[in-house]
Amino acid sequence: MLRGRRRRIPVVLAVVGAVSVVFGAIWMTVIFPEISKVPSDLVTSTTQAGTVTVLDSETMQPVTYNVIGTRAYETMCCSGDILYVKEVCTFVDADTGVPLPEETGSTILLAVDRVSRENVAGHGDKNREGCWSFPHDVKAGQDYPYWITGNPTVLDARYVGEEEFEGLHVLVYEIATAEEGITVPAGLFTPEQTLHQWIRMLVEPVSGTPVYMESTNRRTTMVPVTDELFPNTGPMTFAEVTVYEDDLVFTEATKEQLLHDARYYHWALPWGSHHLQWTSIGLGVALVVVGFVLLTREEPIELPVPEPVEDEVASQTR
Repeated sequence: MLRGRRRRIPVVLAVVGAVSVVFGAIWMTVIFPEISKVPSDLVTSTTQAGTVTVLDSETMQPVTYNVIGTRAYETMCCSGDILYVKEVCTFVDADTGVPLPEETGSTILLAVDRVSRENVAGHGDKNREGCWSFPHDVKAGQDYPYWITGNPTVLDARYVGEEEFEGLHVLVYEIATAEEGITVPAGLFTPEQTLHQWIRMLVEPVSGTPVYMESTNRRTTMVPVTDELFPNTGPMTFAEVTVYEDDLVFTEATKEQLLHDARYYHWALPWGSHHLQWTSIGLGVALVVVGFVLLTREEPIELPVPEPVEDEVASQTR
């Protein structure tokens, strides 16, 4: 009975080890790659606080609002690794709670690669390229092409350094247009404009989470100006006028939520992508080896102890 039980122990160890090896391999090739993608049912949002200045079309004077801006994302559908996401940007007057005019916001349809987090060219409502968001494992010293909503083309998110932010090591990136700005083509109801933009982001490198962002955007256009002395007959010239300007930064609530997410993924992603699978495989291999050694080791043979033989001479003398 005891001998049979001893032979079952190495078999159990080998089976448990084999299961652990298989689990590690499946986790590495199937489970983790799937759960590390952008969720197929993504619903999230961020908020920014600051000011928005718009040109009043009637008075041709700038009007400035204190605002809370919301950038909301909601999944429309998912096709394989392509995620179709509706992005809605809105502004609310922070002083009155009244929504700003629709032209200050936007609604677009994005097509995002769930693995690389890049825009999928030829999909969505516009042929976008570059990153929708930073990928996992952001490399210090590397620049990333980035597409910002409202821009006509990709701009580079340029690496400018590293720092500590709220106890978290982050990489610093900046996105900026050239001094002369970039041209935004005319739309159905908008004239051609020139965009001047600057964005600063602090990015947790393991997860690619931007935990802080501040930005300024300014759009100008050329408007006709009549001669003050001879408005009807004098020569007409053109002047550059700012039609839109904002100065925004993440709200405290958004910053705290993103910091929470970044701290979690900072340790969870390395464990999920490396430590867990190799620990499982290593432990499984060790158990299989131990079980095999125990199973093949010969048990010592117990020889019978001979009974003592009485001395024949001594028995005769008795």
